Amino acid sequence: MATKTKKKTPESQANDISAKITAAYIDFILTKGKKPTSVYEFTSKIKIDEQDFYSFFNSFEGLEKSIWAGFVQTTLDTLAASEEYNSYPVKEKLLSFYYTLVEVLKKNRSFILVSVEKEAELIRNNVLSKTREVFKDYTSQLMAEGTGSGEIVKRPYISDKYPEGLWLQMLFVIRFWIKDDSKGFEKTDAEIEKAVKVS
Repeated sequence: MATKTKKKTPESQANDISAKITAAYIDFILTKGKKPTSVYEFTSKIKIDEQDFYSFFNSFEGLEKSIWAGFVQTTLDTLAASEEYNSYPVKEKLLSFYYTLVEVLKKNRSFILVSVEKEAELIRNNVLSKTREVFKDYTSQLMAEGTGSGEIVKRPYISDKYPEGLWLQMLFVIRFWIKDDSKGFEKTDAEIEKAVKVS
């Protein structure tokens, strides 16, 4: 008896194309050691129409925004699936976030080192704007949880600035990790401990 193949929905087909573009872009950078010259060159190489690329991303910069935000979203999804994480106090949750993020970044280190090229590119808001949104949503929830439990003291004019301060902290952690040449990135682990303790 023949088995019926499940028909893909338009949404799942779109996700497949988006994922194909993302994977192909990362592969291009890893194999060529540079970014594609043009969208036309890139889409010709991976055998899709140029307009398919623009259906999801307005430029390579837009694609990189999505990839970086995806690193943070993968981190959050991993943490959300952990029952242990959900029982942690806020400080431990933030530590777990950074440790998990570094593990996600490790899997993509070669891509990150090529795509960033210059350290200054890492802090350009136009590349990390989506990442910033995802991270600040997360830290705002974390701060609300900490204030509610009494772990974080609510301070007029200052409490609202916590997510922005933590965003700068995350940039510091990523930049430190990029430069870290220690075995197993042990220095980064130590810096995360210090950074969270200070914050």
